[in-house]
Amino acid sequence: MGGHLDSWHTAVGATDNGDGVLAVMEAARLLAAVGAQPRRTIRFALWSGEEQGLLGARAYIEQHLSDEAARDRFSVYLNDDPGSGGSLGFYMEENEPAKALFDAWLEPLSDLGVTRNIIESIGSTDHVPFNQAGLPGFNVIKDFEAYDERTRHTNADYPERMSEDELKQQAIFLAHFAWQAAQMEERMPRTGG
Repeated sequence: MGGHLDSWHTAVGATDNGDGVLAVMEAARLLAAVGAQPRRTIRFALWSGEEQGLLGARAYIEQHLSDEAARDRFSVYLNDDPGSGGSLGFYMEENEPAKALFDAWLEPLSDLGVTRNIIESIGSTDHVPFNQAGLPGFNVIKDFEAYDERTRHTNADYPERMSEDELKQQAIFLAHFAWQAAQMEERMPRTGG
C-alpha cells in the first residue's frame, strides 16, 4: 500500500498527498500495534515523482517487480491518492473478481462510511503503473468535499486543510483492506496488463 509525497509547485501538498501518506503510515502503525501477523507480507511504500509522471511507482516496479518470480509473488497494490476526504471504497479498474472480494470486505466498515467499490477506473496516480504491468492496483474513492475546488494543486494546499477525523477513518480503512488482502491464500485476481 502507498501514497505519494511530492507536491504541486505552489504549496506543500498536504491534501495532495500528505494526508494520504499519513493514513498509510498510520495504517502500518495500527497493524503493528495489534500485533498483526498476516499470511502475506504487507509492504508500505511512499512515492516521489507522482506529479512528474508516476516516477516513484514506475521505478519500484522496475527495481522490485521486473522478473516473473517477483510478479508471481505479488498480490495487490492499494493506493491512497488523494488523501483528502473520507474514504468510501476503491476504484476497481474493471476487475470484477477483485470487486467481489472487496465488496465482501466493506461490511465491517459501514459505520465509518466506507460503503462502495465501483468497477470503473481512475487514472493519473501511482496504481496505474501496476495495472500497466499486469499487476492489480486500486485507488481509493474519496469524499472530496471541497478538495478539487479549494486545495488541489493550489496555493491553499497546507496542513490546516487536513482533517484528523478523516485521517483516522482512512487509516482504519487501509489497515482493514491490507489485512484482508494479506490473509488471502491466493493472490488477487488479475485482469491482464
